[in-house]
Amino acid sequence: MVAHLLESNQELLFSWLKYFHVFDEYDYENASVSTQLTFASLEQHSTESRPDIVIELVSATKTDILFIESKIASQEGVDQLERYAEILDSLSAYRNKALLYITRDFDPKDEQGIFKQISTSGVKFKQLRWYEFYQFLTTQESTELIQEVISFMQEYRMTQSNQFSSLDVLSLANFPSALKLMEATLWGEVNEKFARVLDNHLNIALRKRKALNELQKYGRYIITIWMPDGRWWCGLGFFVKTVNSAEYPSVQVRLEVSSRSPKREIIIPAMREICNQFSNWQGYRLNEPNAWSGIVKERSLRDFLSQEDHVKAIEEFFLESLEDVEGIKKQYPHLPWQGVQEPEALE
Repeated sequence: MVAHLLESNQELLFSWLKYFHVFDEYDYENASVSTQLTFASLEQHSTESRPDIVIELVSATKTDILFIESKIASQEGVDQLERYAEILDSLSAYRNKALLYITRDFDPKDEQGIFKQISTSGVKFKQLRWYEFYQFLTTQESTELIQEVISFMQEYRMTQSNQFSSLDVLSLANFPSALKLMEATLWGEVNEKFARVLDNHLNIALRKRKALNELQKYGRYIITIWMPDGRWWCGLGFFVKTVNSAEYPSVQVRLEVSSRSPKREIIIPAMREICNQFSNWQGYRLNEPNAWSGIVKERSLRDFLSQEDHVKAIEEFFLESLEDVEGIKKQYPHLPWQGVQEPEALE
């Protein structure tokens, strides 16, 4: 929708770029806006690159190029911005080149890290938040398309201001007690059984630090065990962040495999079979070779609110689900269950 808006209203596009000082020169006559263009991997890259939006800005004699990478409910992929910067650096036909990283949530990036493999200063990096684009749109002359984009941004919470709402304050005040309940659920019998089923007994203090890191980065408070032989992982816990703020958080047990797993060809077919053989397990992105794919057993926290003891009820869900994981291990011993190491930050 945003790409279509910028393509169809180029005066708005030029005004937006100038308003946020994306480039230093603004003598453009027209622009070309493309989505999901694929750029072949450079020698040092392990995968091709596909920025969300690519804009070519044409003046009388020169052309500038802009890569835009957008994140709403996800995080940057492995070396994603670094790869995009290096590809831009390799494009010699352009006067100015820029990489714009625009996110819904706070996700600061280190420009030096992004440019560490670039020997020239020919690429500009800029970071924005989606609410800034929203605020810019509200100052423009209204059109039907602009109103559609504004409505979409409101629905997906892309309009966040720098002010705490009353709900934010209430959530913050209650977070310590919510965290204690999540800890009480995960770090007793559930953690012991999880480690036993997957033959891994990592330090519990380390697990807790990793869980807090997952909460901060991905909006999920979970225990993970990472199996690098197959570049896949198993995790369980609380998935707090949802695209729709009206949705309840959920509790989940997941098995998820990387798009770059050397064992993906045997893991994905097994996952499809597991969904048919084990009740209440569902697959996601199993037909998308370039995505993290997996299977999940999930229940909304709303389902447990009628129970007298929420912690006990959720524990029982996790323990029953781990029985499934144990059965999956026994039924599919050819999968790469070995090679467990310290849980890592997921891509």
